[in-house]
Amino acid sequence: MSESTDSLLKDALPPVMEAAKVHLGQTFTHEFQLTRARFSPDGKLIAAAGLDKLIHVWELESGKKYTLPGHATWISALVFHPQGKQLFTADFHGTIHCWDFATPDSKPVFTITGADANITRALAITLDGATLLSGGDDRVVRLWSTKDGAKLKDLPGHTGCIFSIAVHPDGKSAASGDLFGVLKHWDLATGNCVRDLDAKALHTRKEEFIADVGGVRCITFDTTGGLMACSGLSAAESATFCPGIPLALVFDWSTGKEKQQLKLANKCDGPINALRFLADGTLAGYAENQGGTATELAFWKPDKAEPFHSFKGQSAYDLDLHPDGLRLLAPLFVSMGSGGNGARDKQKAKYVPNSSVVQVFNLFADPKPAGKLKKKS
Repeated sequence: MSESTDSLLKDALPPVMEAAKVHLGQTFTHEFQLTRARFSPDGKLIAAAGLDKLIHVWELESGKKYTLPGHATWISALVFHPQGKQLFTADFHGTIHCWDFATPDSKPVFTITGADANITRALAITLDGATLLSGGDDRVVRLWSTKDGAKLKDLPGHTGCIFSIAVHPDGKSAASGDLFGVLKHWDLATGNCVRDLDAKALHTRKEEFIADVGGVRCITFDTTGGLMACSGLSAAESATFCPGIPLALVFDWSTGKEKQQLKLANKCDGPINALRFLADGTLAGYAENQGGTATELAFWKPDKAEPFHSFKGQSAYDLDLHPDGLRLLAPLFVSMGSGGNGARDKQKAKYVPNSSVVQVFNLFADPKPAGKLKKKS
């Protein structure tokens, strides 16, 4: 029986973080598509959710799994309370649930209905854990009490649906990004918009398009708060399968000026959905391929356009950094070959839904390169 990454980290001296030596650590399988995944604040659990409407929780050390009842529709976002007290999840009906995530099969502690008229696409939480931020199709950032779900404040101003929200390391500010590539800097105490930052490179609308394409899909800050990065898709070629150029933008937070545009070494036909700054200032990003073909987990120095290293894998929608700073987490899309319009009707006898693997990537040299860690389901 193979050892888990947790065991290896406990039984040896702490490894040195080296993104260029990234390798696959653990894999957790699931029969339906998962689009969001997070480490718990103590680093012992993984929570993931997506199209089967349930919340799946794995113990990182043992691989044991349990579920929370979930939502009435697809789950679009999730975030842990920073002190590990609660888990918040949002869905395509604008509903937010608060969970006692340590209790399997438990009912929500409280529920917020009407957070958005349609999809609530993004959640974030303040560093003190007191306030939950949400955003989505209503184009309004909303602030909620994490104690009881009471609404504290509306922050209007976006003209497109909100895809992403992140709280600045100072705990006093937040940023939100929308469909049209507008980033708003918010003062959380007053609720005022301090300024707009320009990420319009992540939006495309040609005359022949039937819809806007793109949006600020992710926002992340470095540990000092001096840099902010966001990502998505630029120069979309159509409004259907959306081929284009996956792109990340790096901003100087103090001036609001763009410092660098980060690209992928290989072409993908979807956005860079997720970014995370590592402790040494390296930026990690994961892209999506609509066809489910191989894409890459890429690593950049924020002042260099091209990645210095990449790791081939499946298409991914999310990325999270373990509290130890040595591991990344991503829910990956696994095509079962039965996709496409009408596939369910035409192939009733053999239609199989797309599935997922939730993978943990180790950001250090492989101590046992010849061994393989056992898959857990």
